[in-house]
Amino acid sequence: MGGETEIEAGLGTEMTQRFDVIVAGGGVNGLVCAGYLVRAGLKVLVLEQREIVGGPCGDYEYFPGYHASITNSPGSLEPKIVHDLELEQHGLTFTRPDPSLMFPFPDGRSFMAWRDPARVAQEIAKFSKADVEGYAALFEYLNGFAERLGVSLFEPPISIAELCSRLTTPEDEEAFARIFLGSVNDLLDQFMASPELKSMVAMLGVMSNFIGPMSPGSAFFLLMRPMSLVSSQGEGDHDPRRQYLRGSTGLPLGGMGSITKAMQASIEAHGGTVVTDARVERVLADASGVTGVALSDGREFSAPVVASNLNPKITLLDLVEENLIDPEIRAAVGHIPERGNAFKVALGLDGLPHFSSSPEGLEDIASGCQFRVAPSIAYQERALDDAKYGRWSQDPVFWGLIPSMADPSLAPEGKHVMSLNVFHAPLELAEGDWSTEKEAFGNRCIDVLAEYMPDLKERIVHTRFWSPQDLLDEFGLVGGNIAHLDMTPRHMFGLRPLAGWSHYRMPLDGLYLCGSGAWPGGNVTGTAGHNASQQILSDLRSGWRSGAAAAER
Repeated sequence: MGGETEIEAGLGTEMTQRFDVIVAGGGVNGLVCAGYLVRAGLKVLVLEQREIVGGPCGDYEYFPGYHASITNSPGSLEPKIVHDLELEQHGLTFTRPDPSLMFPFPDGRSFMAWRDPARVAQEIAKFSKADVEGYAALFEYLNGFAERLGVSLFEPPISIAELCSRLTTPEDEEAFARIFLGSVNDLLDQFMASPELKSMVAMLGVMSNFIGPMSPGSAFFLLMRPMSLVSSQGEGDHDPRRQYLRGSTGLPLGGMGSITKAMQASIEAHGGTVVTDARVERVLADASGVTGVALSDGREFSAPVVASNLNPKITLLDLVEENLIDPEIRAAVGHIPERGNAFKVALGLDGLPHFSSSPEGLEDIASGCQFRVAPSIAYQERALDDAKYGRWSQDPVFWGLIPSMADPSLAPEGKHVMSLNVFHAPLELAEGDWSTEKEAFGNRCIDVLAEYMPDLKERIVHTRFWSPQDLLDEFGLVGGNIAHLDMTPRHMFGLRPLAGWSHYRMPLDGLYLCGSGAWPGGNVTGTAGHNASQQILSDLRSGWRSGAAAAER
């Protein structure tokens, strides 16, 4: 951040740098956790292994002059966190494209997700007039059930037993069975007839999970935004989260990296310290619990509390000495599934490609909002089937964006940058490995997208691909899972990451989990970081381990 920091100036003496809390990992949740802690007056150090903060959300120069990030959009960034951390005062500015989403289909039709409900109804009617009411009824059904459950995402998770105790009517039990135990395909059959509309909504249910729309539990993810609305009220009827099917609440000027830059600035403005190129190698501890961390370059820093933004497996199996964790707990952590399926494509373009299905006169607008490609439920199931058996998907599912449309500074003048998040790509391949298959799958993705954007290939001047192995190596995404572990009912509420260890405290005094592997999961909400910070503050206020930091000063 310019100039020598206090940390860098004091590296010559071992364990001279003492803090109240050390946050391991400067991704979104780690930064959010630190942001709340420094506002409470604690001395906080954030350590990030890469050269910049943000993890997959950080600014990334794909090619010289072409910038974006691995994560495309802040689709679920909580308005409460933006407000509490004063991110807009620290440089964060959103644009709100309208429409926010484009869905092209092979038959030449498209669906534009406008922010005006009346225009959305017109789009729905192009596919099925009967579904105009069913489409709204589906989302109101989810909103109503979330209200009756009364689960707050901003509180520690309730147990499954407590959750079930809130099912007080037969209607609630039926809704629970549909949403938690059933498939999104079956749920959609109750409300809509159009295969295209079903496919668009089904994508939300399987987002980032290694499941298909016919998998049990695939309907659950549709409940996350309704629970967000119950948890924190935003702008009333104008709250963008109330848009039934949309991209994000907005796109940040400067790309996704501007969010994490604003978070870092917010932390530093309140006295926190952020250090990059600092990989945490070990959590240091004695008989009383956590005492600090050791970095891979030999540096050590002390604190009675460490909050890990890293995957639960890395946190408990790699960072902590084996004898400090109960063997049964270590075994349970080792059995947490690593099923990831993410693949990344970045393209540098010498002009703006267009969808052949763009409505006349809206060609540029259609290319300027987020777009998704998964034309049918069967298509999505085939994508999963390939991955289940160790093959990259012949029918890849896309979540795409050309961020330079919202902010031209992200690409050289007259050029554009395209960012594609692709599913499904298993980490372990049945034949070959990603050193050879990465180019094959990346080029297959371009071929498929070119079926919808006929002028795409002639615009491409740069290509770059990230396999699940690359995402693991560079960002620590175990199994290539961007949410650390699936966000399905099996791994949510009091089961995330493990039954009995879901309240952010880990089985080593002073160690907390603040990342996507904790409740309520990932998807760029920042909520897990918020909740971990509140648990830490509550413990310190109650006197738990509070004397350790004071004794060392």
